[in-house]
Amino acid sequence: MKSPAQWLQPWLQRKHFLKQAVSRLPPPTPRNLWLLLAAAMACQSVAVFTSSQDAHIGVYALLVWGGALICMEDQLEGLEPRPSRVGLLLGSLLLLWVLARTARILFWDGMLFMLAPLAGLALALLIVPPRRLGQLRETLLCLWMLPAFAGLMRVMPEEPLSLLTARLSGQWLGILGIDTFVNGRSVIVPDGGVTVLGACNGLDMIAQIVCVGLIFLMAFPIRSNLSRLLALLAAPLIGLLANTVRIALLALITTTGQGKGAMWFEFFHKEMGSLVFSGLAVYLFGMVYMHLLERELPPLPPGKT
Repeated sequence: MKSPAQWLQPWLQRKHFLKQAVSRLPPPTPRNLWLLLAAAMACQSVAVFTSSQDAHIGVYALLVWGGALICMEDQLEGLEPRPSRVGLLLGSLLLLWVLARTARILFWDGMLFMLAPLAGLALALLIVPPRRLGQLRETLLCLWMLPAFAGLMRVMPEEPLSLLTARLSGQWLGILGIDTFVNGRSVIVPDGGVTVLGACNGLDMIAQIVCVGLIFLMAFPIRSNLSRLLALLAAPLIGLLANTVRIALLALITTTGQGKGAMWFEFFHKEMGSLVFSGLAVYLFGMVYMHLLERELPPLPPGKT
């Protein structure tokens, strides 16, 4: 039979573990509390996007908030909130309004895309007076890429990009020696084919890579105007080509008939599978950008690699 001390030992061990864990938490300084609030707002914003929008838009929101953090990374170590009284009041009220408005979000609500830059402005007013908002310029500009994306999705004509995507997808299949016929939006191969509709033309993938490119340019700037131009041109091109490879793959999968072919078609056709190509596109753009950035670095001293 266990003694009282043996019964209490697991409870005491858990209590000791919790006490140690609490003692390791950062102290509740104004800086740490602001960082906790900013992290909570970013997580809440991304969670709302992923629960109410398509997967690509959720990933885009994650990229934007991550880019905002990267752009102010060099300021985090010496960060010391010193808001003005007016800024503290305005920032607090704006933050409360953002949280209240978020609770009314439906599947497609244009205001959702405006809430991120407004939340960023509110958070900025809680650490710097209004006249010093310029020191967070890159971070705030990064958050404005969300409403810019929403505007692009509404005004960008769908048909030209869909037709171009179908044409380039047919070219990939032709390179592989596959007899391919492209008729407008349709990519036809023996025993199969696909039709490129608006949701499949890759505009969301292109927007993601352009977003990554702009974040790179703000966080890791390139001095050469030519290199910056090349990076801005490479971003949408890589996104477009990655999506055309996906469409060509889907056309090939249709030739396998039902069974496993149908399963793979659904995977790469739906949002989560298409994110594989988004990841590859980001990787390729990162390689291009690093090459452009390394061209501006001074050569290493002799004998060092």
